[in-house]
Amino acid sequence: MTAIVIDGKKISQELCESIAKKIKESRKIIPSIALINASADPASEIYVAKKVRLAESVGIKSSVYKFEGGTDANKIADLIRKLNSDAGVHAILLQSPLERGLNFRNLVDLIDPRKDVDGLTTINQGKLFTGEPDIVPCTPLGIMHLIRSVRQNMTGAHAVVLGRSSIVGKPTSQLLLNENCTVTLLHSRSQNTAEICRTADIVVSAVGRPRYVTRDFIKPRAIVIDVGINRIEIDGAKKIVGDLDFDAVAEVAAAISPVPNGVGPMTVAYLMYNTLQLAQANTA
Repeated sequence: MTAIVIDGKKISQELCESIAKKIKESRKIIPSIALINASADPASEIYVAKKVRLAESVGIKSSVYKFEGGTDANKIADLIRKLNSDAGVHAILLQSPLERGLNFRNLVDLIDPRKDVDGLTTINQGKLFTGEPDIVPCTPLGIMHLIRSVRQNMTGAHAVVLGRSSIVGKPTSQLLLNENCTVTLLHSRSQNTAEICRTADIVVSAVGRPRYVTRDFIKPRAIVIDVGINRIEIDGAKKIVGDLDFDAVAEVAAAISPVPNGVGPMTVAYLMYNTLQLAQANTA
């Protein structure tokens, strides 16, 4: 294995230590985040619990609002409006995915953009794509931080992003454009995917297909960031793997992020970062 393995867990811990220090030193405000979970997915319960623990560790107050299956969207909408008007709440997160039958876009757009901690309202996404963002989605921020840990200057680099979701693919593409990269956004209907990837200096994969990206996709000495979280069975046991055939890609890449302990910890760390940013902005 020749590639540098980018340690997202370590980098996220350093970021969280910085956030905790700023909160402790400010002494003026305790940032507060509201977490709304309207899903029966056990994984969502785990993710929310992780966010609560991390918030507590850095000095952020958190409140969890859990809705059981079959909840009327109007009840969630009423809660969001209540939280919007609560001056003691600085940040609101609508945990994804939602229970079947609930429309994420409709509900997330009810969040006050000034409290939209993951930058997913239409207003905040629009600001990102016009180059004047107030708040940027957490996972793309984490991705960019990992890339910068091994390459500060991206000007002129060719970056390929696999996946066109509004949560990861599209905002990551925009952030790379902001760094003066030439960006190619590939998706499930793209042609010659491996061939195009082989021309990239930076590859970000967020397609949700286990071990989809092989060494044949990767240009020698490229930086490769794996956003995939895929649960597969290996030897009768469940295991989480990324979108990359990790060992094979590591033989040709210059740097690679692992799954787990790559992008995942960075996403949660930037949730804390964004919460602090919103608290500071809304109490200035």
